Amino acid sequence: MEMPSEPKKILIIKLGALGDVIMAEGCMRCVRQHYPDAHITLITEPLYARLMVASPHIDAVVPYKRMSRWNLAHFRAAKKTLLAEGFDTVIDMQNSSHSRRFQKWLGATFISSTSSHASVRYNRDASRRLASRDYLAEQLASIGIDVSVGYRSDITWAAHDVVPILRKAGVDDGFAFLIPGSAARHPLKRWPHYHHLAEALAARGISCVTAPGPDELDLCRDLPATMLMDGDKPLTFNQIIGLGQHCGFVIGNDTGPTHLMAAAQTKGVALFGGHSPVWNTGIDEIYQVLEKPELQTITVDEVMAQVDVLISSA
Repeated sequence: MEMPSEPKKILIIKLGALGDVIMAEGCMRCVRQHYPDAHITLITEPLYARLMVASPHIDAVVPYKRMSRWNLAHFRAAKKTLLAEGFDTVIDMQNSSHSRRFQKWLGATFISSTSSHASVRYNRDASRRLASRDYLAEQLASIGIDVSVGYRSDITWAAHDVVPILRKAGVDDGFAFLIPGSAARHPLKRWPHYHHLAEALAARGISCVTAPGPDELDLCRDLPATMLMDGDKPLTFNQIIGLGQHCGFVIGNDTGPTHLMAAAQTKGVALFGGHSPVWNTGIDEIYQVLEKPELQTITVDEVMAQVDVLISSA
């Protein structure tokens, strides 16, 4: 099937995780710029749907929770929803075994993906060690979408005003925003020296702030840093993005909120261990990066040296 010259209804598939959705945001912008009159729908996890619903590049968001393949009622409902939309073009930016299920359902539609269901199949050569957004841009280019305008993510459109939260906490602009956590299922992504780092920053007269998610509350309570909450609730993704307008810099692990802040046009230092490669994320094009096979062997002095680079370049 040939791609419509002027598609009317486009479905973009990008389920998650958070960092992956953020890293694809620039490619979604390219689709919108190439087809300004098309109605573009994104299907993603419910948590990320709440963030992406405000995107200027997306007209509608379908929340979709990944469940066991044996949950047949769930899949029947999702299939019915997608078929009812009448999409004429599907761009699979997830390219996973799960998203191939959608391709089977929408087989009468033009499909761009890496699978055998594709109308135009993109052959992703992982040996080239490109950032995930570079592969997605190549996939778009393979179906004629112009990516020359640039596809680095810019999530500043999602920022919410956090001035009342900062004022209530007594926090002035220019703070260091520390992101010491990660999902509880990824303990190897947690650098263990944030307490000493916060002390070293305080000795330089730099105050520290954290904004923990539910998995990180106990971790952040023990740090010499101001823990920001919205009342008794963790900050939303939109509020975290809003911190980017006020913080001096970010220091974070390889976790979704760090990639979120990088896309919020902040400067920072990202800490990586051997669990996942920096090159796949492309964050090294935006942040200073420290990477060692054993994350815990990155020292506070090494991080502070990168802070000096940030301060001197400001």
